[in-house]
Amino acid sequence: MNQDEKYHLLQERFGHNDFRQKQEEAVDSILAKQDLLMILPTGGGKSLAFQLPTLMMSGTTVVISPLIALMQDQVHALNAQKMDAEMLSSMQSREESEMIINDLIYGNVKFLYLSPERLNTPRMQQILSQIEINFFVIDEAHCISEWGHEFREDYRALSQLRERFPSVNIAAFTATATPHVRDDILRLLNLETPKVLQGTIFRENLKIRVKHRNGEGKEQLLELLRRYPNQSGIIYTSSRKKTQSLSQYLNAQGYKTLAYHAGLPHQERSDVYHAFVYDEVQIVVATIAFGMGIDKSNIRFVVHMSLPKTVENYYQEMGRAGRDGDDAEVLLLYSAADMVQQKHFIDQIQDAVHNRHALDKLNAIYRYCSSETCRHQMIAKYFEDDILTCKSHCDNCTEDKKERKDITVQAQKLLSTIYKTSQMFGKNYIIDILRGSKEQKILANHHDELSVYGIGEELSKKQWFVIVDRLLEVGAIDFNEHKGLILSQEGVLILKGKSILEIDVSRLQVKESKMKKIINEVFDFNSDLFEKLRILRSVIAKENSIPAYIVFADKTLKEMARDVPQTKEEMLAINGVGAKKLEQYGEQFIALIKSLK
Repeated sequence: MNQDEKYHLLQERFGHNDFRQKQEEAVDSILAKQDLLMILPTGGGKSLAFQLPTLMMSGTTVVISPLIALMQDQVHALNAQKMDAEMLSSMQSREESEMIINDLIYGNVKFLYLSPERLNTPRMQQILSQIEINFFVIDEAHCISEWGHEFREDYRALSQLRERFPSVNIAAFTATATPHVRDDILRLLNLETPKVLQGTIFRENLKIRVKHRNGEGKEQLLELLRRYPNQSGIIYTSSRKKTQSLSQYLNAQGYKTLAYHAGLPHQERSDVYHAFVYDEVQIVVATIAFGMGIDKSNIRFVVHMSLPKTVENYYQEMGRAGRDGDDAEVLLLYSAADMVQQKHFIDQIQDAVHNRHALDKLNAIYRYCSSETCRHQMIAKYFEDDILTCKSHCDNCTEDKKERKDITVQAQKLLSTIYKTSQMFGKNYIIDILRGSKEQKILANHHDELSVYGIGEELSKKQWFVIVDRLLEVGAIDFNEHKGLILSQEGVLILKGKSILEIDVSRLQVKESKMKKIINEVFDFNSDLFEKLRILRSVIAKENSIPAYIVFADKTLKEMARDVPQTKEEMLAINGVGAKKLEQYGEQFIALIKSLK
C-alpha cells in the first residue's frame, strides 16, 4: 500500500490534511480487499472512505444506492471533482444507457451508481460480469434489515452478491444501526471476516433542543428561524397536508420555502430537491419522504414539528444538519397527542411481534423526549455507545435545574370531570366544563349542573391542555375509539389520592428558552466578507451547474473570511481547499479578497 499516494490524494483531491475518525482504517481495509461494515454518523465522511481507495485501484467501484435523486447528486459531485462517475437508472434514454455501458466496458467509468432493482436485472448482471469490479459499495445498508427504520424489500436481493461475485469485496455503509440491525447487515450480506468500524454517535457540532409543542408550534418555530436568516434548513411535519399549510404560512412570514411529500408528481419533487440543494430556496417543509442521504453539507437547522417514529428515524433526520462540521441546531416539538396518534397506526399492525417491536421503538423516542438527562447521551445509549454528558450541546445540559410542581389537585379535578361525564367526551369539551363555558352543547347536556362545572377557572385553556398532556404521559388517561378521554388504573389512583402527579413548572408558563446562545460564538469571522464569498460561490456554482457546496463548504468560506488568504499558499492552508479546487476556483476567491482589502 502506497502511504504517500494515499495522503497525496487526501490533500490534493479532497482538500484535507488529516483523516477523520475511522476513515483511514476504512480506506486501508478496502485496499486490503477486506469486507467492511462502517457505521458512522451523517457528516462523518463515509463517502471519502470509499472514494479515495477507488482512485488508488484499477477497475470500477459499483455503488448500490436506494434513491435516484441521491445517486444523481453524488454522480454530479464526483464529476465536478473530475472523477469519472455514471449512473444507470430509468431516468436515461436507451441511447444514453448504451453509451454509459460502452464506456463501462472499455474501463472509462470509475464509479457506477445503481439502484438495487437495476442491479438485479439479468441484463445488468451480464454487463457486470464483463467488467473489472474492484469492490461493491452498499450505501444506506440499514435498509436491508426488517428491524431497521427504513426497510426496503428490494435490498434483500443484495444477499446474492457474494454468490454471484465471490472474489469481490463488499463495503457497507450506514449512519444508524442498533446491534440487532448491525448483525442483520453482516448476516444478510454474507460478509466474510469483515472489518467493523463504528464511530462515536456524538455529533459535537449539533445543539439539541426538545420542547413540548405549544399549539401548532408556529411561534416556537419562528423563534428558531429568526436566528438563522437566509440559512438552509429542513422542517419535518407529520402529514402531506401540514407540509403545504406550514410552507404557505412561512412564505407569508417572509421566508422562502417549498413543500415536499411523496404525493407530489415526480418532476415537482425533483424540482424541490434541486432548488434546495442548489441554494435556490432556503427551507424545505417535508414529510420524512425527504432527505435520506441528501448530499447537502450546509444545512444549519432541522426541526421536527411532531414526534418522530423512532430514535433511528430521528437520529438520521437530525443528522442532516451540520454535515460540514460547522455548528447547527436541531429542534423537536412534540405533545402527548403525537404519541396517541402513532399508537393508533401501530394498532393496525396485525403481526404481534412486529406490533410489539414498533411499540417499543415508539416508547423509546417518547422516553427520550420527556427525559431530563443529556440528549446526546440518551441517543448514544440507544445505539449502545457509551459517552459522557455533552455539558453544553443540549437543552437538558444547558438549562437551569427544572423546578417541579405538584398538580395532583388539578389532575383530580380533570379526572373527576371525565368520570362524571361517563368518559365519552374529548379534551376540549372536558376543559370547557372545568372553565365554566356557556357552550350550547354543555348546556343542552345539563353538564353545567355538575359539581365540577367551573372549578378549573384558575387555569387557562392552554394550561389545562398541558395537564391533559401530562396525564397522558404517565398513562393516567387514554383515548377511546371516538377520541373521548377515559381513565386508566393509574388515573383512578390519582383521583383517589393514592398517587401524586408532578410537572416541570416551565410547562405551565410561557417564557423564552434559557438555552445558552452558543451557535457561531466559537468561530469568529468577518460576516460581511463571508456573505460576499457566498455570492461568488453561488455565481461559480450556477456557471458550472453544480450545487454551491461542491465549490466550497460554508465552513471553508468562514475560514477564508477569518484568515483572509491572499496567495495560493495561504489559500491551500484553508481546510477544504485542495490543489484541485485551488486550480478550479482559487484565483477567483483570492481576487475577490484582495479587491476588498
